[in-house]
Parts: sequence; C-alpha cells; structure tokens
Amino acid sequence: MKKIFKIWILVLIILLVTSLILSVWSSLLDSFRIVFGSVYVLFLPGYFLTYLFFPKNLNENERIDAIERIALSFALSIAVVPLIVFYLNLLGMKISVVNVFITILAIIIITLLLEIYKKDIIKIFKK
Repeated sequence: MKKIFKIWILVLIILLVTSLILSVWSSLLDSFRIVFGSVYVLFLPGYFLTYLFFPKNLNENERIDAIERIALSFALSIAVVPLIVFYLNLLGMKISVVNVFITILAIIIITLLLEIYKKDIIKIFKK
C-alpha cells in the first residue's frame, strides 16, 4: 500500500511541476487547468473502465500489468469520452465545459458503481 501511495504522490508532483513549467507561457491557473484537465479527460475514465473490463483478481496469466492498464486507459478514454459527448449533443445537450465535466464525472461514477456491484450483477444474469 505504501508503494502505491508513493507512486501517486510522485505522479502528483510531476503534474504540479509540469503546470509550473507551463505557467511560463500562460497564467498559473490556465496551466493547472490544462494539465489536470488533460488527465481528467484523457486518463481517468479509461482507467476506471480498465478495472471494470480487466479486474485485478484474475489469475496470473489473465491479469494485465500496470503499463498495459495505463495504455488502455488512454485508449479507452480517447474512444469513449468523445462518443458519449457527441451522442449527448445529438440528444440536445450542448457541448460546454460544465456539460463535458458532468458527463465525464458520470462515466467515472457509473463505472465505479458497476465495479462495486459487479458480483451482484453477475449473479442476476446467471439466474
């Protein structure tokens, strides 16, 4: 657990340093928004989706490692987020910063809820 905590602290420090470096060309607030917004849009939805599609409790041959999970996270985020945002645009919801933020947050929350209740859902479909 301590190793994972150290890795997340290192990632956070790297993101903060990247934001500070970008603040040379733009304001500090804009650089924070660019860096952390990119992580929020391009990484987090896919990261939670990988835990839904590739759980950690599989045996050693079926499990994916951290590098594969990170690569799949970017790929899934790039595939899923635009599709859902454009589909919601077709349904009449305008594309704005707030709507995209709420949509991505909904993707993350729904994925987390499905992951939490996955065992119960599997039992329902097996009946």
